[in-house]
Amino acid sequence: MSNVRCLLALLVCTMVFAAIPIAAEDAAAQEQSMSYAETGDYVLIETGDMNIVISKAFPAAIVAPADMADQTGYGIVISSAIGYNATPDGMLVLEDAPYHASFEHATWTLSSIVPESVDGIVKAISVELTSSINMNKKNIASPGNIIIEDWADVTVHFHITSDNYSARYDGIDQSPEFLVNGSTELKFDIMMDINEAIDAKNLTLDMGLMKTDGYIFSPTSMPEQYVLQGYQGDCVTESDPSVNETDGNVQLLHEFLPRDDFKQLFAFVEDGIPQSYFGWAKQAALGYFELEDELTDLATYYRTDGDSLRLYLSTPITEKTVSVVHDPSIGLFGGSGGYVDLPDDGLTVGSSSGAVAIGAALGAVAIGAVGVYAVVHKKGEDDPAETVSLEKNRYYRKRQ
Repeated sequence: MSNVRCLLALLVCTMVFAAIPIAAEDAAAQEQSMSYAETGDYVLIETGDMNIVISKAFPAAIVAPADMADQTGYGIVISSAIGYNATPDGMLVLEDAPYHASFEHATWTLSSIVPESVDGIVKAISVELTSSINMNKKNIASPGNIIIEDWADVTVHFHITSDNYSARYDGIDQSPEFLVNGSTELKFDIMMDINEAIDAKNLTLDMGLMKTDGYIFSPTSMPEQYVLQGYQGDCVTESDPSVNETDGNVQLLHEFLPRDDFKQLFAFVEDGIPQSYFGWAKQAALGYFELEDELTDLATYYRTDGDSLRLYLSTPITEKTVSVVHDPSIGLFGGSGGYVDLPDDGLTVGSSSGAVAIGAALGAVAIGAVGVYAVVHKKGEDDPAETVSLEKNRYYRKRQ
């Protein structure tokens, strides 16, 4: 199977959020109270539609269907910030990036868990992690790295509600709306307050998307196949996380072409049926010293590493940049919170029978294209991640 390809013209890349009419019997379920519990390793939140696990050791979250939470989940790990200078054609080359700040190896503090109640019913829960992050700079003159201590103070604020709502960037005039699907979508803000400027023109946030085994913050060990579909401006791409995208020396990245929608999307797809999704705003908020804050368009890249899909959200920076804020989310299709309308022609994904309809449609497309992507095989239980070149690994079927 090829790791990346565009699906057929049927899938026009649009996404619409809407409220689902709630039957009388569902209204009571909407009013059920959320709950949370704290363990030594994580915070567990139960919404009724979805279980959420937020790591206390590093910024990561897993969402899982409430009735399958101990079996499978869909996770996001915020791994690092990388300072780099884009190539003349605007690409990120990871091997050439001189700055790297690990989030996974930093010391994080669970600064707050805040439930919000209405008439005794918990309707929203916020969880916040904070850390002071060091930046490592490659030392060209001699072996080893130069460490910039306390380079940035980073806050990751997670928020889940029982009702649909629209999120906006604080302090930004005319900020577009980021629509959130209530009890089935975990919203989080990643705020980097920069204490010391670096000699780089771009800063990217490195994140990993993966299917998990229950509440374990690592890629699934199960052999079941799944892919991540990217809803881009000109097509729907498909990425196989079991493939390590490299030519043997360089990690191969693809540029993500954003859609017109403010909210961008990768969907976790199993057996042709979308199960979960990761969304992000296509603009980030930048703060400057003695200048007004502004929104800036992201340059977004992605690749698979044999275990997960790596996503890189990049912004320009200058010596006057003092803060960078990203606005992503992770959620499940279905539930009582709302639904996401992925493609055109009335095919929807959600808590109605449309979920089955689109699953069948996507499956038929994949089966019909089997001759295109059969050149790269999946890794088996005893087979290391397949190493492929870009030419073998990227296929397009453009919209006509």
